[in-house]
Amino acid sequence: MAWIKTINQNEATGKLKMLYDGISSQRGGDVPNVLKAHSLNPDALESHLGLMKTVMFGESKLSLAQREMIGVVVSVANACEYWTTKHGEALHHVTNNHKLMEDIAVDYLKADITNSEKFMLNYAHKLTKEPSSIRKRDIDILVKAGFSERDIFDINQVTAYFNYVNRVTDGLGVTLD
Repeated sequence: MAWIKTINQNEATGKLKMLYDGISSQRGGDVPNVLKAHSLNPDALESHLGLMKTVMFGESKLSLAQREMIGVVVSVANACEYWTTKHGEALHHVTNNHKLMEDIAVDYLKADITNSEKFMLNYAHKLTKEPSSIRKRDIDILVKAGFSERDIFDINQVTAYFNYVNRVTDGLGVTLD
């Protein structure tokens, strides 16, 4: 589960119970361990849910598959087993393409994706591994690859979101559900 105390669904009261009930009804089952790790601070859980909804499912020209690809690349770069597994499964679910999911996780540069998507994933990988080395030329590459400034902002936000959740998960010892 996690290295800190978590409150289970049957123990939750007040705001936490309301949030858990919402999560459970949307997902059709149990609350994932990574969200239970927020249980000591329901306001943080609520904020996390809002950020996830906006970044992963909000209006964007990035497809859900592209967002999931970013999630897998970031999680692999961080050696985060939880999110590599979860968003590898999500990428497979969205694309119905097991080979693509495997290729993105092993070496996205060899995956059967567009060159623009490879540039997008290069940026996500670099921002994850060497954030202080990002320069304007990295943005210029994305523009030349056909991404608008809004698209680039969205790529940045998805990358940052996955770095955040990777650190929550690994930093608290959250295990797979």
